[in-house]
Amino acid sequence: MTQVLLTGRRDGSTHREVELLGRLPAQLRLIGGLAVMCRVGTPHRTTVDLDAVARDLPRYHAALARLAVTSVSGGQYHFADHLDLDVIDVASMSSDELVAELAAHGGLSDLELNLVAHTWAHDTATPIDIVAVDEYRGDRLAVAPARLVASGAGLIAMKATTVALRASSKPEKRASDLYDLGRLLVAGAVAPSDLDPMPPVLRAGVVERLRGWFVSDAGRDRTYRDVHRFDEPRLDLDDASDAVDALA
Repeated sequence: MTQVLLTGRRDGSTHREVELLGRLPAQLRLIGGLAVMCRVGTPHRTTVDLDAVARDLPRYHAALARLAVTSVSGGQYHFADHLDLDVIDVASMSSDELVAELAAHGGLSDLELNLVAHTWAHDTATPIDIVAVDEYRGDRLAVAPARLVASGAGLIAMKATTVALRASSKPEKRASDLYDLGRLLVAGAVAPSDLDPMPPVLRAGVVERLRGWFVSDAGRDRTYRDVHRFDEPRLDLDDASDAVDALA
């Protein structure tokens, strides 16, 4: 079992997130900012929300609702200490079966490719012992044992297919997704072979988008403008471009 240590302050966001994660149903697959922190293995942008994917979300709704202060339709839960959880319900079939069903009606739209990416990331998640430790004293603050976390390749697939769906009214979401992608490419140790199990149409779509944002001159310029607000740690776009070339 891989163990990941995440540093933070006592009662800070990381401490509270890991503590909450340890109480959630073990079948949930962690995605989002905390999952990226687990996969890059180095400091990353802070996050105050938990994001997950699940198959057949209604099976877990009652358990989640009991833990939450409030819950609304669509897999959104609000907990004490100002923590939120968003759960995305994935397809009931495998990603390959989903591609076959969707492709029967023609080429896949951006939204359909995003559905495939989330399903593939759900099915390829791996367990991690996540431990929050005090950044000053090193004391263990909270443990979420054997949590299923999307792989680096799974996170890249989801974020690469999500950016195109971000509304122009939320540029900060696009910027954070691109920053996460760059950090996963540079520090996430994702190898070309990690993308091989993807359905071919998903792999091609992911690589095409990564090239557009991190390799092409026009795309790199826009990506730089989007991610420059995140300055700790800095994202080296040259390193990200080289990583995309290696994956492709």
